[in-house]
Amino acid sequence: MIPPFILLLSLLGIMLNLSLSGLIIQPDWSAALLLASLLAQRSNWPWVLPGVWLHDLMLHWSSLICLPVIAFLPWLLTQADARLGAGLPQRIVLMILGLLPLLWNGWAFLQWLLTLMLCIFVWHFIAKAYAQSA
Repeated sequence: MIPPFILLLSLLGIMLNLSLSGLIIQPDWSAALLLASLLAQRSNWPWVLPGVWLHDLMLHWSSLICLPVIAFLPWLLTQADARLGAGLPQRIVLMILGLLPLLWNGWAFLQWLLTLMLCIFVWHFIAKAYAQSA
């Protein structure tokens, strides 16, 4: 139920970024949604990675902007969870690491910061949806 909804919102985010690119400062909607869903549930990588690939191709005209870093994140998340336990600090660090390619590709710092804040907000709601009651 959640993956198709996130992918649909991600495509809508790509359309928003393409249509309003020069008019207003906006976050990278698609990257925030896809990264937040990956960090909320690391088993989401089979459908997140094609979404990130499509995001990179449509917005950056290359498949090697965010995809290599985000493809490495599930392994890093597994290692961090095994050593430190599942927790917020390593998720925030991996979130920053996953969004750094946007800065390297020429996104303004304000846009990158908006994307980070949106990613934290979306991650909170997706993690809540995946949470199991005690």
